[in-house]
Amino acid sequence: MAPNDDESVKLFLSIGLDEKTATTTINNPKVTANLTAVIHEAGVTNGCDRTTGNLLYTDFKLNEFEEACGVGVEVSAEDIEKAADEVFEENKKTIVEQRYRTNGYGSIAWTVWKSLPWADPKIVKVS
Repeated sequence: MAPNDDESVKLFLSIGLDEKTATTTINNPKVTANLTAVIHEAGVTNGCDRTTGNLLYTDFKLNEFEEACGVGVEVSAEDIEKAADEVFEENKKTIVEQRYRTNGYGSIAWTVWKSLPWADPKIVKVS
C-alpha cells in the first residue's frame, strides 16, 4: 500500500467501516476519491460512529427517498372531497343504522387519510 492508501484506510476506518471494506474501497480510485470528498464535506475527518459512517458510504437513492416522503405529490381539495364522498357512500348504511352510536366522522377521516397520506389534514377534517 502506498502512503496515501494508508491514510485513506485510516480515514475510512475512522468512520466505522470495517478493515475489509476499507481496504477494498481503496482499490477503486474513483470510490476512494468520492468517499474521501464526502467525509471532508460532512466534516467527520476526525471520525464518527459506524451508523453515520455507513450513511456516508452507502449510495443514497434520492428518487426513492423523495417518493417515500411524498415530494411533488399534490392533493387538491377536490381529490380530498371525492375520497371523502366515496368513503361516506361505502359506509352510509352503517352510519344511518347506528346513527350516534358510531364514530362516522373518525372512521371516514381515517380512511381518507390512509388513502391520501399527503392530503392536508385540515381539509380532510372539513370534508
